Amino acid sequence: MSVLAKESVVRAPGIPPLLVTVLFCFSGFALLLPVSPAWAVEGGADELGAGLVTAVLMAATVLTQLFVRTTLRRLGWTRTLVLGALLLGLPSLLQALSDHLLPVLLTTALRGAGFGIVTVCGATAAAVLAPAGRQGAVIGLYGLAVALPQVVLTPAAPWLTDTFALPAVIACGVLPVLALPWARSLGHAVEARADGPASPGGPARNPASAGAVLRRIRWPLAVLLLVTAAGGAVLTFAPQFSATPALAATGLLALTATAALARWGCGALADRIALPPITGTLALTACAGLALIASAIGTDRAPALLAGLLLLGAAYGGLQSLTLVQAFDYAGAENRHAASVAWNIGYDAGTGLGSLMLGVAAHVATFSTGFTALSVLMGLAGLAVLLAGHNKPVDPSGSRGPRPPRAKRLPFDKR
Repeated sequence: MSVLAKESVVRAPGIPPLLVTVLFCFSGFALLLPVSPAWAVEGGADELGAGLVTAVLMAATVLTQLFVRTTLRRLGWTRTLVLGALLLGLPSLLQALSDHLLPVLLTTALRGAGFGIVTVCGATAAAVLAPAGRQGAVIGLYGLAVALPQVVLTPAAPWLTDTFALPAVIACGVLPVLALPWARSLGHAVEARADGPASPGGPARNPASAGAVLRRIRWPLAVLLLVTAAGGAVLTFAPQFSATPALAATGLLALTATAALARWGCGALADRIALPPITGTLALTACAGLALIASAIGTDRAPALLAGLLLLGAAYGGLQSLTLVQAFDYAGAENRHAASVAWNIGYDAGTGLGSLMLGVAAHVATFSTGFTALSVLMGLAGLAVLLAGHNKPVDPSGSRGPRPPRAKRLPFDKR
């Protein structure tokens, strides 16, 4: 892709405010993800209480995602985006006032509601605002804006909490509020592009039922669940299965940085190549990375562990963009919102399930056993994708504009 083509996507109407809004909102989210549990522990909570903080955050996120469509219809895009940024940012100021578990949980739940709004609206806006034939490139840029704060701020959180007072760090979670001017611009841009201010993004056609949409996008969701389960397992337990804290930090940086670049690059590739072959290849790449991680745990083979994390990071990031593009593609343009909700819930559920599965595996056996099981599942998923059928997905044009003939796309949907 030429430099000019990249610039045209970045400068497309609505894309700059989308990227800035996402950067501010996800910066606040990524910063407090490890800090809020530590704040609860500072106030006397045990490990269960610290775990409840993250559990409440994700539960509130998923629950809110189910009601974003109703909120959009009642408030419109602009007010909904502003509400999401405020709910994600302002409660951090209240959270900084008390380290008792109940206030931390209540403010975390409010932040989860804001995060649920931002994630669904952000992904849907990326599809609505994408220029013809460039949906993948826009989703790649969106993924990069999502991932960069996690690359920088999540690994830096322990250093920040050691250097500055915890309340001051938590108060910095107000960053999403700084996105308000761009959130308003983004809302206006989506309303202008969609069919009316209350439209959640899509032409005025009859949308399919939620069950029908899930059937159409079942394969991309299955791959997403597995790869986010693997990523969530690493992000949760890397300090425990790494030989030293320095190795854990290096491994996490390798995973997140590689994932950010892969998410961006694979989004751009999605507009130019057949998706299932690269999706299957990346699933097999994740399989190989997980196998290397499993073999290196409990040994002094740090290079093997880092190599496995790099391979997993490439698949973890790349498959996020590819499965989101496929979800929008297969669902049809009139079902963008339903596809966005399903994808975001799949991402969050996969992350939580991966942490739970590896924790159980480590309790009854070893971390190596858990990663071996994940590796086998990813390998089976990769083979299934590569052997999928040849039927065309729903709405071949969708929001992606003119495309080459797609008989060779080998899509997942075998309706």
